[in-house]
Amino acid sequence: MNAVIPVENGDVLAAMRGFLRQLLETGVVEALYVPLENGEAIVPALVAAPAQLAGANPLAPVMPINGARAVSALTNKQAPAKIGAVLRACEMRALVELVKLQQATLAGVVLIGVDCAGTYEVAEFVKRRAWGGERLSEYLSAAREGRDPLIEGITLRPACQMCVQPTPTGADIQVHLLGADLTRGIPVTLRDEIAARLGLSAPVGETADRAVVVEKLIAIRAQVREKELTAIKERMASEGGLASLFAACLRCHNCMTACPLCYCKTCLFKTAAFEHKPEHYLSAARRKGATRMLGDTLLFHVTRMNHMSASCVSCGMCTSACPTGIPVGAIFSAVGGQVQSAFGYTPGRSVDEPLPLITFLANEWAGIGEEK
Repeated sequence: MNAVIPVENGDVLAAMRGFLRQLLETGVVEALYVPLENGEAIVPALVAAPAQLAGANPLAPVMPINGARAVSALTNKQAPAKIGAVLRACEMRALVELVKLQQATLAGVVLIGVDCAGTYEVAEFVKRRAWGGERLSEYLSAAREGRDPLIEGITLRPACQMCVQPTPTGADIQVHLLGADLTRGIPVTLRDEIAARLGLSAPVGETADRAVVVEKLIAIRAQVREKELTAIKERMASEGGLASLFAACLRCHNCMTACPLCYCKTCLFKTAAFEHKPEHYLSAARRKGATRMLGDTLLFHVTRMNHMSASCVSCGMCTSACPTGIPVGAIFSAVGGQVQSAFGYTPGRSVDEPLPLITFLANEWAGIGEEK
């Protein structure tokens, strides 16, 4: 059903905190995964005590990790309790992929999806210290009007600038920020039984403003996405190709660590298989004339692409984690988009949609000339 979370004195954040507290106090959930304020930072946390939600800030425009990683750690094969999870759209899509990869479960999990107008890099966010008051109001105003929230000259993360899926789908509770006058109340869509337990009964329809604003925002982001991915594809096709794009790679593996879909407990690239003896490097240098130190960077990235390009949700956490500024997210979005298009697959759309790379169809080669 559609309902509205009451907002008093224009304090949207206080209303959201009260709503989350209700979820715990009424037993809708037993614990809640939500961002908490910790001094100047926002940290992902699992909250079991309602009083701790006084520091919750699900509206803060920052994403220290893709929350799908946390929900995977909390649930894995079976959730230990009734867990609630406050997630942005890209986090929800990544979680859907992890469920299909058997790295998480939605059984016993209440998904709380929040519209996202974009996020800032963590370092930029922390520099601004406080994100309440006027800064939060400006961010929410941007969400209402369907524009990029430019605050004190900082820009959104690259992935957010070209995100064409800012609204979550498939959540048990969906919080609608885009296009809404939040000072009058926060529109939500939620299951009837949850609304009844929370005492929410004031219906509001899906307003025309929301549809218009979402469409406007997606159109703006789609233009940026087309421009960025076209540029990346041109660089991939130019002399040097992928090797030149990843030339600055330090082999730190930060992108893999930040990626919500790199779930292997033991990675081949962190084993003795890539701890080469000195003779290996010397032999390569003599054979080629020169060899890179440390090597295997391109092999690392290509292997990651092979593993997860079909499931890449373009959250851009890899780019944010790269210490040398490689546009890892744009590269993976470009490659992933081609893979996903080939299979007619949209990652994170539905848990019922089979993963293409682990699903065999008897006629899947017919499209490229093979009869049966």
